[in-house]
Amino acid sequence: MACSHDRSLPCVWLTVEEAAGFLKVNKSTLYRYIQKGQLKTSRPGGHIIRICLEVLNTFGEEKGDD
Repeated sequence: MACSHDRSLPCVWLTVEEAAGFLKVNKSTLYRYIQKGQLKTSRPGGHIIRICLEVLNTFGEEKGDD
């Protein structure tokens, strides 16, 4: 599974629940970010959502600037 970040390092993939905990937001907030296209995800099985830790780091930094 390829990650959407620009580095050649392998990505650590998180579930929606893990990603929400990482960002310290509710799962429904995380789903809203995904729905609005603010957060890139991978869907390896079609319905299973995985989020790259590096993408979350970048996203969290950007959200902190708001």
